[in-house]
Amino acid sequence: MKAAVLYEVRQLLRIEELEVPEVSDEDVLIKVAVCGVCHTDLKVIEGRTRFTPPTVLGHEVAGTVERVGSHCQDFKAGDPVIIGMRYKCGRCRYCLTARENLCERRPAPPSLKKTDGTVITRWNVGGFAQYVSVPAYMTFKIPGGISMEEASVVGCRVTTAYNAVKHRGRLEPGDSALVIGCGGIGLNTIQFLKCFGAYPIIAVDIAEEKLEAAKKFGATHVINAGAEDPVKAAIKITGGGVDKAFEAIGNPKTADQIIQATRPGGTATIIGGLGNGPFTISSGRFVTSEITITGVSSRQAHDVEEVFQMAKLGRIELRSLITKSYRYDQINEALADLEHGKLRMGVSLWN
Repeated sequence: MKAAVLYEVRQLLRIEELEVPEVSDEDVLIKVAVCGVCHTDLKVIEGRTRFTPPTVLGHEVAGTVERVGSHCQDFKAGDPVIIGMRYKCGRCRYCLTARENLCERRPAPPSLKKTDGTVITRWNVGGFAQYVSVPAYMTFKIPGGISMEEASVVGCRVTTAYNAVKHRGRLEPGDSALVIGCGGIGLNTIQFLKCFGAYPIIAVDIAEEKLEAAKKFGATHVINAGAEDPVKAAIKITGGGVDKAFEAIGNPKTADQIIQATRPGGTATIIGGLGNGPFTISSGRFVTSEITITGVSSRQAHDVEEVFQMAKLGRIELRSLITKSYRYDQINEALADLEHGKLRMGVSLWN
């Protein structure tokens, strides 16, 4: 099979021939149709997230079941599926309380091999490939009426935003909200805020085209951070700060800004991964203001089914999130477009 392999930080991925992965008793082998191109992949390439080279990136997988393990009863060959969860140990306190996204002993995915025997690791699930083998608990059937491209982004960016708004931000109808960053995660955060009754919904970015997209997905107010201070502007719009603020970039400066723009008693949710570097909060006001600062780790298992139902009912939009589809041999072009802010969401096509 063909796969895109990363050998070094800030190097182009190489399309190489690998052996089709093995299928254990509990696994399903997926013939990959589409794999989303996510900022998380870009952070690995930039060296902001650890990996063991050489490795295969990609985690927003949609495809069809090619083969099932002998103990797998829930799927059959031909089923359209996505990979909607990460590996879990199944035994830690988080796995045992339905919070597998916080698993503290998460196993590494089984390695792949090149046709010459060279071992290739998989970062997350290794979805930039023509075939992926994962435990059945990580897969979810795609409902009728939802395309492979639409379904692929549900596996990460859409459900991560859902987790942020519903579980971590604990949005209540009528809450005012701020979202800094109007890429894929930010736009999904905005549309879930609209679904759950937030008002006003204030979107912040430095690109006018992204602010226009934010309006289409539900933003009631937009702020160009290149022209005005987003903290002062949000406080002015809301008369004192927002109830719920969300950072959707993964930048220490904007993470600090959402805290400063949150009213007393509110919640600031950092969705974008900040990595292992230091993070400075510019004011200690959040302590006496009882502002909650929280983060987001992917999604909870039931989030995938709930988001699929919302999509089927027309409550959220998936198709217009996807800016462009790339052939597998254009994967480096896709990543470059993502890095330079040319995409809402991009996907790569593998079979």
